[in-house]
Amino acid sequence: MPKLTAQYVRDLPPAVSGQTLVTDDALPGFGVRVGAQSKSYFAESRVKGRTRRVTIGRADTLTLNEARRLAMKALAEMADGKDRNAELKRERAKLMTLGQAVDGWIDERGHRVSTATTYRNTMRREFGDWLNMELRRITPKQFQARFHEILARTEAGAALAVRTFRSCWNWARADVTDGDGLPILPECPADIVKAKKLMPKAKRKQSFVSDWAAFFDALDGLETSSNRHADAGNMFKMFMELLARTGMRMSEAANLNWVDVDMAAKTFTITAERAKNGEALTLPMSDQTFALFDGLKARTEGERYIWGASAYGDPRKTLTAFRKALGWPVNFHDLRRSFATIATDLDVQQSKISRLLNHTTGGNVTLGYQVSKNPETLRPSVQRISDFIDQQRTS
Repeated sequence: MPKLTAQYVRDLPPAVSGQTLVTDDALPGFGVRVGAQSKSYFAESRVKGRTRRVTIGRADTLTLNEARRLAMKALAEMADGKDRNAELKRERAKLMTLGQAVDGWIDERGHRVSTATTYRNTMRREFGDWLNMELRRITPKQFQARFHEILARTEAGAALAVRTFRSCWNWARADVTDGDGLPILPECPADIVKAKKLMPKAKRKQSFVSDWAAFFDALDGLETSSNRHADAGNMFKMFMELLARTGMRMSEAANLNWVDVDMAAKTFTITAERAKNGEALTLPMSDQTFALFDGLKARTEGERYIWGASAYGDPRKTLTAFRKALGWPVNFHDLRRSFATIATDLDVQQSKISRLLNHTTGGNVTLGYQVSKNPETLRPSVQRISDFIDQQRTS
């Protein structure tokens, strides 16, 4: 390569693709990087056995002599073992905000839209005033104080806030490292919660429907006074019964599409996009569940969702009225828990219960071997569960 001159640099054609490096014979390690849109001077040398390339500045803002002088300084620093790129990384780490960490983690992690929304809402709700704060300024002491504020409102919310904050921080810590790949940010401030054992032990909910006669009496006697949704009461009844007889999660049932329902085969499918574990599951209908789908078909056939033109919304007012009629604060997940409880009482094989609930096998090697996806193997079990509900309903 020739000695670089100002005219030579100006005449260099733009790169067709990628970048082209043109080095200077007069000053080894100095050169110009030519891209499709711009040209920049650089200095390149080895620091602690690794090649490092440092950008000096754009060729349209620096004269060649200025660039060569700055390059000589950069080359001298690298000869002394100074890694400018590592220093820049450290500076970026100092300036990274919590909001940038949240965006980076969520964008790179590839969560489902609903999951990403939950995480973003959690961070905005619990740490909204910190989102523009540099990560390095958030201390364990600050986090402990904020944790106690959240915990005073909700234990579950505090646990979610800690998990989400820690995930965002750890992503940022792994993303910005020095030249040796070591993290620049300190340990996560949220770790103080575990270190001091501040998190209350989680209490698994154990509520389930034990009186099906009372459940259906309250459901059948439910009255709504909605002028906008005249069929709200009937839809709520069918929604609740569908949850009870299938064990589906609320979001799975609420977003069920008619294309995922096979009335001829008497099956329905929870798609991978909707399943919590990311695995699609086709389940059989009991006779009672088939009757529910048949009733819904008469109302909404031709629409996208089994509930109509849109997914089943938040029936908060109807649920409140139902709870009052029933006499205890039942929630949607109680019906899923009730389904599993009945299956256990009926001595349904544990592996089948796991499949019906679409639970992951986790570290259970035996369940991991039982990979049959044939819904017919589950049909007798779902029929027994529905029959048991009816027996209890009329007893």
